Amino acid sequence: MTHGLESLGSVGAYALRPDLILGPDGPIRDAVMAVENGKILAIEPTSGRESTVDPKIPTIRLEKRAIVPGFVDTHHHVTEPFAKAITCGEPAQMWKRIWMPLEEASTPETAYIAAKWTFFEALRGGFTTIVDHGIRGVDHTDAIQRAAEETGLRLVSSTGVYDLSDFETDATKPAAASTVDDALRTADDHVARTARRRNVTPSLACGTVQSNSGEMIKCLSDYCAERGIVFQIHANEHTPEVHRCIEREGCRPIEYLNKLGALGPTTLIAHAALVTGDEIVILGDTDTAVSYNPVASQWKGNGVAPALDYARRGIRIGLGTDATRNDAFRLLDAAEVCQRLAYGMPNDDFSCGAGWIWLDAATRAGAQVAGLGAVTGALEPGLEADFLVLEMESPEVLPSWDFVWELVRYYDRANIVATVVAGRPAVVGGEPVGVSMDAFTREHLETGIRSIDDADIVRLHGPSDSHRS
Repeated sequence: MTHGLESLGSVGAYALRPDLILGPDGPIRDAVMAVENGKILAIEPTSGRESTVDPKIPTIRLEKRAIVPGFVDTHHHVTEPFAKAITCGEPAQMWKRIWMPLEEASTPETAYIAAKWTFFEALRGGFTTIVDHGIRGVDHTDAIQRAAEETGLRLVSSTGVYDLSDFETDATKPAAASTVDDALRTADDHVARTARRRNVTPSLACGTVQSNSGEMIKCLSDYCAERGIVFQIHANEHTPEVHRCIEREGCRPIEYLNKLGALGPTTLIAHAALVTGDEIVILGDTDTAVSYNPVASQWKGNGVAPALDYARRGIRIGLGTDATRNDAFRLLDAAEVCQRLAYGMPNDDFSCGAGWIWLDAATRAGAQVAGLGAVTGALEPGLEADFLVLEMESPEVLPSWDFVWELVRYYDRANIVATVVAGRPAVVGGEPVGVSMDAFTREHLETGIRSIDDADIVRLHGPSDSHRS
């Protein structure tokens, strides 16, 4: 039962009264959340003191329902949904053989369809915000931003450049941009174009230290720091990348970025899995943020980021899917499981800091990492009304003893009644509002398949059945 939530986007103000609201300090029971003009107006108890909410605002009773903040994906590549199972079983350097050829073969049409497909998946999976990492031309970026506006998802949209492309691969790869001046013109244009979009904010990206010169990395990181926007770069993800940086620069990637002056409060490192103690200190001293991508570690990585250590040292972390699967609850589960297996089990640490750490990384802290801490990530008055309505009556989540742990380990996308962004329902009952999911997939599936066939993808593992004995 959706309680008429589909119609909320047509009214300027409304109030919801669920059984539970997940506030910044934990669950709140017997409370009402009022929304006006896309923002949270108030969260108040239903009894005990006089309400400040206008009694004329219509209130919907959501019995056996909870409202929680929408989840934030702090690292994604949104044009990759059609290659899902092609990556299964592939060795870690698949980005050279799969993702780069796919990017090279992309057109504005396929970028638009792929991004929209990704955004529908993400909204159905509980994400209200995505940080996209992409080095793309204007026509591709515009297509992706248009898809975000049409689906209602909140997007941190990136573009950037390569000026080295030192990838050591025979696979098709993007062309390198020529100069720092080119990069600055690209950045200015991207920021100006993004400003015209609803719920879209700009970011700049350098792929890795292998794909850009120190001059380029420093230039774009400074540009972002001066304007208070997020600068993204992959670092310390794979063994060859670490080795290559040591051979070329005489130090490890995070050490190199620090020498360049490219770290700081507006820099977001994707992965940071293969780190030394000294590099952890550097991240903390520079207030650099990290996207912890646990499913990527499970499926294609060389290591698991010491995210619990990061959190304990005050290093800001968010959770990213890295285009693996667009399911927020399975990402929460993976975040805890990877820490438990990689770091908790050797020390008999059974809780790895408790479930709230991973929930916080996926919501409030994730929004801060994305540069949106003053916009979204929590259910607080003044923030955008980005939230999920969850059913609390299925046997998988009953009886309830510890709601936060239950979110991490037991809830899943089947519990999502509605996904709301800026006060407007984007998905209700698993269906995008105003769009037939079946019609969308039927219309665009063939194009998605063709986009994979057209790319110069190289598979090493092959289909699962080919490995039967």
